[in-house]
Parts: sequence; structure tokens; C-alpha cells
Amino acid sequence: MTLVRVTKVFNNNAVLGVDPVIGERVLLGTGIGFGVKPGDPVDPAKIGKTFVPTRGTPAERIARLLTDLPPEDLDLTGEVLADVQDVLGAQAAEQVLLPLADHLSFALRRMREGAPPIEYPLQWEVPTLYPAEVALARRALGVIERRRGVRLPDEEAVPVALHFVNAQLGTADMSQTVGLTRLLSEAVGVIDADLGTRIDPRSADAARFVTHLRYLIADLRADRGVREPADDQMAAALRAARPREWACAERIAALVGARVGREVGGGEVAFLALHVDRLAAR
Repeated sequence: MTLVRVTKVFNNNAVLGVDPVIGERVLLGTGIGFGVKPGDPVDPAKIGKTFVPTRGTPAERIARLLTDLPPEDLDLTGEVLADVQDVLGAQAAEQVLLPLADHLSFALRRMREGAPPIEYPLQWEVPTLYPAEVALARRALGVIERRRGVRLPDEEAVPVALHFVNAQLGTADMSQTVGLTRLLSEAVGVIDADLGTRIDPRSADAARFVTHLRYLIADLRADRGVREPADDQMAAALRAARPREWACAERIAALVGARVGREVGGGEVAFLALHVDRLAAR
């Protein structure tokens, strides 16, 4: 076992430690920070939970959340994520634990105080664009009801689903996910307007299109390379055979590029045109 040493003491129950193999971790445990100073070894018997700092959730924010969160709400969120981990994935579940616990603790406190439900934005867009994540969010509300005997308002499925989307995209910035949701909704609206049709958001083709756009936008934001078509002749043939669909794909690419601040290449236009063509056929 590698020796973890303290690099910063947040309080008696939380420290920042560094493992020579896996790097920095926020370590939580009763008395883990009592009487220790930077450079001291961490008592492994006192480590209760371990959290990985990220750019979006630095160590100081993790420590602050851990200090403010009731332990029972953190444990409840762990049970919620254990129930949906089969779909969400272990890595995403670990990443979303603290921000989701912070949100659920706030929602439960409002219920205890008798506060009215919050009217969250994107009540239509989120269920339409992220039906799988909304289904997981409703599962989560069911777990909370079974464990606490209270039913959070159905409106809470929207922010919980957005936390799940956040985790899958590997970001801790909720404002980015809200912006992504609005952009996806606009892109779907472009297809509706250009093709004179109404996309069924429950269809498999619509789900594939939205998923493709989600990861295209994430790649553009992260400045990761995007795909080029394997065959320029294929792209040219698609453009000639489906000019309306190609023009629609170009409009979507221009919209995405303008919002993200990066140009969407011709290769991605071809992939978008294939999605638009499938939706037009349906």
C-alpha cells in the first residue's frame, strides 16, 4: 500500500492528501485531520470516503461541500447513484456524487420548510432531448421516496437529469449543460423548419441525432479533433442526392459553430446530413 501524505488540512474531518501513484484526493473521515499537519502520513483506518478534485470541482469546493452537507444526505445520494449506476456508469456516478448531493440536500430542506416547488427552466426541452436521463432521474426520486418517505416534486427530475448529463459529458459546469440543451433544441428546430416536419423525440433516429450533436459540441468545446468523411466522393454524392438535407446540415453546423466559437468542418456536415436524411425519411 502506498503512503498517502497530508498536503492541506481543511478541518478535523477532511484533508487533502497526495498519493505518489494516483495523485491528489480529498479524504473524508472522522478525526482524519485532527492534530495533523502537511507532510504527515494519513491514517488509512480513518479514511471513510475519497473524492477526486477536478478543474470544475477543485479541492477547496469539495471540502466546503463536505463541511456543509449533512452526512445522511451524502449517504442518500450514494444510494441513489448505486441504483442508477448500471445505466449511468461507475465513473460518471462518482463524478456527480457531490454536486447531486448538494442539490438533493437543498431540495429536501425546502420540502421540510414547506417552500413551494421551484419552476426550473427547460421543462419541455430536457425530457424531449434527454429521455434516458429523465427516466434515471425519476428512478432517483423513487429511491429518495423509499428511503425518506417523502416525494420530491416531479419538477426535480429536470435538474437531476441535467446533473446526469453533466456527469456523462465529464463537466462540472451546469451552465455549459444548460447552454448545450438550448443549442440542441434550436438544432432540432432547424430540422423542423427546413423539412416542414415534426421530429418525434422518442424515435431512435432522433435519439441518435441528439447524441451525435451532444458529443460533437463537447469535442468542439474541448478542442478535440472531429471526424472527416472516409470518402470525399461519398460526401459529394450525398450532397448531390440530398441537397435539402445537406443544406439543413450546413445550417445546423453554422449554428453550432457560431455558438461554440469553432468552425465545424465539412466532414461533420456529412455526418449531420446523414442524420437529417434519416429523420426526413422517417
